[in-house]
Amino acid sequence: MPQLSQPMRRLTALALLALAVAVLALLTIVPLAARVAELQGEIEAERALLGRFAAIAVGKDKTADLERLGRSAADSSAWLKGESEALTAAGLQGLLARLAAAHRVRFHSTRTLPPRERNGARLIGVSVQFKADIEQLRGLLFRIESSRPFLFVEGLQVRPVSPFSQRDAELNGILEVRLDVYGAQPAKRS
Repeated sequence: MPQLSQPMRRLTALALLALAVAVLALLTIVPLAARVAELQGEIEAERALLGRFAAIAVGKDKTADLERLGRSAADSSAWLKGESEALTAAGLQGLLARLAAAHRVRFHSTRTLPPRERNGARLIGVSVQFKADIEQLRGLLFRIESSRPFLFVEGLQVRPVSPFSQRDAELNGILEVRLDVYGAQPAKRS
């Protein structure tokens, strides 16, 4: 170096210093910056996870409220009660018999109808046959449609007892009625 001129020695010293700083930066600052970027990525991932946990915690409170409302709705008088479909259908038959007895109607045939699924509720049905005059039928239909648990008349067939009933005073105005009635049972919780 002594053969080089003073400005050239300074320029060479500056180049060596810049090279040393660049090597030092490559060995320390670049890995440190990469580690900081990696930690920032982990922090963002943890924040997103924390946000999901917070949403679940908020949803858990709402879920508990919805479950409480669901239990109270299932226990309300709007639904048919029974441990099984057969017991529920028997309870529905008993309820219909009580409603009919209030109007001096007696069933001479009853049968269970196949259950249906509608809007998350299971509909249990009963078909009944009886003889009644028009006023008894009207009163019974009103009681069925306005009672609790809620009952739905799905089918109604009405015909005179005999084609000659107008001639027979005893049978005049008596109707042969077939009635299909359904009630709702809450869906089973899974």
